[in-house]
Amino acid sequence: MPLFRRRPVPSHVRDVVLPSGERRQAWAVTVTGEPVVATEQRLVLPGGHDLVWSAIERVSWRRPHLLVVESNEMVGAGVHRSIELADGPYATDLPTVVRSRVTASVAWSRHERLEPSGGVRIVGRRQPGSEVLDWQLVFDEGTPMADPVVREHAEKLLQGARRSIG
Repeated sequence: MPLFRRRPVPSHVRDVVLPSGERRQAWAVTVTGEPVVATEQRLVLPGGHDLVWSAIERVSWRRPHLLVVESNEMVGAGVHRSIELADGPYATDLPTVVRSRVTASVAWSRHERLEPSGGVRIVGRRQPGSEVLDWQLVFDEGTPMADPVVREHAEKLLQGARRSIG
């Protein structure tokens, strides 16, 4: 008798259409029975929301809620999606894979102070299947990002990171 058994994948999870070449790495079902699927390249959420890993700023898991925060130019200002997952013996598989994938998408990150005020995190994110980093500026809450002096300082820091990292 095998020690490990694969759990059967419900038909409505199997029916989630994935781009060619992508496979399910983990899945879960919401309390309303909707599938949530993680692949090597993306997270497929109920309602047709499909997010590549680099488009997710952060995730958190507090059973039974998986919170997914989309990337935005202001820290924490992206769309917050709270997905209530149905409980079961494998309920934590999906959150573990999602956290791992989001973390792995960050290749480089540094926080910098800005003049005359505020701060910015410069983030180089891996795009699935690409060696080129996608660079993002994520301003601290309260930073006057519309101020041309602040914006120019942040852009110079970003250009420096691109030159030194690639």
